[in-house]
Amino acid sequence: MYIFVLIKQAILLIYILGIPQIVLLTKIDILDENLCSDLPMVFSSPKVESCLSKVSSILGIPENQIHPVKNYKKEMVIDKNVDILALMALRQMLYAAEDHLDNAQMTEALAMSMSEYEMTVSGTKGVQRKRAVDIESASEPI
Repeated sequence: MYIFVLIKQAILLIYILGIPQIVLLTKIDILDENLCSDLPMVFSSPKVESCLSKVSSILGIPENQIHPVKNYKKEMVIDKNVDILALMALRQMLYAAEDHLDNAQMTEALAMSMSEYEMTVSGTKGVQRKRAVDIESASEPI
């Protein structure tokens, strides 16, 4: 149980930092023996769906961020269906990373523009105060 507490704390810290979270659910062929012969049916397998929901509830990560992947175990020949699952997961990871970087750049640009705006506003107030002082001193009798 202690390991789950550590994992939850790590997930919370990662969430606070805004780092995207993706889980790879490996060894799905052990979940359902029928998947070995028909790997494209992985997304409609009730056993895999059940496992996805369990992992989602334990880790607190949305199901669309959990990707099933089959490991090469005894295969001597590369199977394109196994590779497709891995590549789909990799593509989702790259999309999440790209979105994270775009959001970070946008946040940084927004922060820069806000600081420039604050400097402009504070500089304008200083100019207005100086003009007010100049007008007051000009209205004094000589």
